[in-house]
Amino acid sequence: TVISNTPMEAPQLASTRAPSSLLLFFHISLLHAWLHGEDGGSMPAFVAHATDRFAFADAFPVPVLGSLREIFGNLTNTCEVLVEVKSSSVNPTDRHTDGYRLPKVLGADVAGIVVEVEDNCTRLKVGDRVWGDIGANAYFPNGTKTKELGAYARYAVALETQLGLMPSNIGFPEGGSLPKVALTSYKALVWYGKANTWDKKETAVLLLGGSGGTGSAGLQMASAFGATSLITTTSKKNFEYCQELGATRVIDYKSDNWWEVLEDESLDVIYDTVGQHGTADRAMKKLRSGGHFVTIAGMLSKNPRPDVTQDFFINSDTNLSNLKELDAIKSMVEKGALRMPSLLGNYSLEEIPQAFNESATGHVVGKVSIFVG
Repeated sequence: TVISNTPMEAPQLASTRAPSSLLLFFHISLLHAWLHGEDGGSMPAFVAHATDRFAFADAFPVPVLGSLREIFGNLTNTCEVLVEVKSSSVNPTDRHTDGYRLPKVLGADVAGIVVEVEDNCTRLKVGDRVWGDIGANAYFPNGTKTKELGAYARYAVALETQLGLMPSNIGFPEGGSLPKVALTSYKALVWYGKANTWDKKETAVLLLGGSGGTGSAGLQMASAFGATSLITTTSKKNFEYCQELGATRVIDYKSDNWWEVLEDESLDVIYDTVGQHGTADRAMKKLRSGGHFVTIAGMLSKNPRPDVTQDFFINSDTNLSNLKELDAIKSMVEKGALRMPSLLGNYSLEEIPQAFNESATGHVVGKVSIFVG
């Protein structure tokens, strides 16, 4: 693929007082004509050229509907949607990629507006504000595992089953920051931590790593699900932040070890977003009978207890269809139970290297935001 230095810019709307719905109609009509015209088909994007070489491209080819089925072998009977991306964000996994189908657009979290759908789509329509995580693990026809990606660009193609209607009470920056971390924490807590049963009994939850993106979502969700005791770990400077998200007790990991200050068999759920060596074995001692340990970053215990569960969970393995989960998360946001209260940077596509550097420090509170358009 040739990357030009002289991009054909997408058409821009002139200033007008027309109603917003009419503006949107004309905007999408212009975009459709541009995308399918002789001079269209290029967009700004942040692209991987090798596993260790990423760069901004001012005119990368726009993806087309049907391209996901052509690339991946496990996407049959699916509907594809073209999204004009407005916002995205940085997750630790976004800073790394494999060496397949290069050059390719990076990025997983997406928030934007539907501009085109395939004929067999039944749920989404042109003009819908949508959000989702398109960083799914997928497979080539020969069975090789790779990632879907594509959010760090003006346009992205996604499966209709990956996109939900964005909550009505937030803007695109927040919409582009929540999908991956919210989906991860929702699945971890509901699927493996049995959070839908917490309101029936006293439930003590320990969330390791409360001030990062996944932790920020997880604390709010755990509180909303009814955790009566919600403990988390972070640095002292982030105590107030975590308490505002629902934590009833905060442990400074720099001065105290959680496994030394918490009593044995005092917890019902331990949710690990950090992955520190030895966490699972320590968790076995702290869980009550019938308790649950789930990690998204570490190893499982080599000495598991028969009366508790332990699970290692990768959100990207389950991201080809998220409709039920996205609708549940949307409801949480609209009820005021979930937000992303800390958004850092709002970097442009050209500034993603700086955004990656900030993420790589390991001390981001909330999420690093990417402004697309």
